[in-house]
Amino acid sequence: MPSMKRPSRGFTLIELMVALTVLGVLMAISVPTFRQFTRNNSITAVQNDLVTSFNLARSEALRRNRPVSVCASADNATCGAVADWNTGWIAFIDRGAAGVIDSVDDVIVQTWQSPNPDLLIAAGVSTFVQYLPTGMSAAAVRVDVSWIGCTSGPYKRRIDVLATGGISGQLVDCAA
Repeated sequence: MPSMKRPSRGFTLIELMVALTVLGVLMAISVPTFRQFTRNNSITAVQNDLVTSFNLARSEALRRNRPVSVCASADNATCGAVADWNTGWIAFIDRGAAGVIDSVDDVIVQTWQSPNPDLLIAAGVSTFVQYLPTGMSAAAVRVDVSWIGCTSGPYKRRIDVLATGGISGQLVDCAA
């Protein structure tokens, strides 16, 4: 009986090495892009949370006819003495001293937890944003959100709270 050869199955060693090389090149290209993608999504999420908190404060100030403030807060119960927005923030009815929870009449409306620790939220020396019963802001405030170590490129999100109460956001260079 003549012997019949079965067709070989699987990959040859050369085919396997070529496939692994192609996979390695694709991974080298995609991993940094994915890292940038996740960073941008985190920054955008924090920007959206801040804008939501400012809009909530403005609408509550108009609705309740009382000042409402948003302040940096590490414990979700009191305002921080320094402008450390990385620890989280709270919105509250601000009937006493501006930007301070100082009486039982100051009611917390909502809290936001500390965002990603790799992010940097900078508001200069501003520890709070206050909306007056007219819907206007007591002062103009600028808040920047970026990741720690961002030095160049348009990856920083900027929020401007205008004195009129309006909010604008834009993407700016990290060095700006």
